[in-house]
Amino acid sequence: MPSFPAADEARKWQEIDPDHLAWRRDLVERQLRRERFDQWVGYGFRLLEHVIVVGFGVAFVWLGFYAVDHKVSMQVVPMIGGGIAGLAGAVLAVRNRKE
Repeated sequence: MPSFPAADEARKWQEIDPDHLAWRRDLVERQLRRERFDQWVGYGFRLLEHVIVVGFGVAFVWLGFYAVDHKVSMQVVPMIGGGIAGLAGAVLAVRNRKE
């Protein structure tokens, strides 16, 4: 991000182009707004990741109780185990990705 120039450099720019400092200030403000927006988007995606993980966890718990209630727990064990393994793999992949 371009920073504001020092006072003596600013005076030189002011003599060359009177609107340069206003342009530079607008540029810095736009870049700061963009960085804040990018941070909020990152927070939103992290929140979405947590909601998805919790949703799948609740779904697997519900599926386990449903299977026990209907006496088909041995048929559902591979599905629940595979789903939990997939969910754990997805969580680890998301946490270990490079940004």
